[in-house]
Amino acid sequence: MSISFDRVEKTLRQNTFGTLSTLTEDGAPHVTGVVYWVAAPGEPLNLYVTTRTTNRKVRNLRARPEVAFVVPAPHRFFPVFPPRAIQFLGTATIGCGRRRGGNRTFEGSWFLRRILATERRIVTEGGRLCFNRIRPNRTVFTYAIGMTVWDNLRQPRGAIGRVTIPESGR
Repeated sequence: MSISFDRVEKTLRQNTFGTLSTLTEDGAPHVTGVVYWVAAPGEPLNLYVTTRTTNRKVRNLRARPEVAFVVPAPHRFFPVFPPRAIQFLGTATIGCGRRRGGNRTFEGSWFLRRILATERRIVTEGGRLCFNRIRPNRTVFTYAIGMTVWDNLRQPRGAIGRVTIPESGR
């Protein structure tokens, strides 16, 4: 299935929940659900996840910055149907304290400001606030992005897609 990068970016911006997969020091997978936000339009495609230095994912990222990320995109009118998805491999960078891009990104929405306030409150119990920047590798994989439920039922193999991030999005 042919899909544009713009469509993938739009879908990423319409959602805020994903699963982040990291690797422990000994190579075992560790998966966690996270709230994310996408960098401002016109900036390179980066996703930001806020957490604390005492968190397991930060320890994992310090040892191994390689990640896998999946964003489910539920169907609004057919919530029982399996969600569409965007998935990619990438690299995470830990930015603790007042990372400009992370703060600006999270302060751009009422919902994310609440998440940030909660994280700041939790930080008072220990650790420091971190904005983990996740940079996708150049190839992003999709499932049923841009398809109707009916098209997906009729052509399930056509639901599998691959998008190359243009140089301007890097």
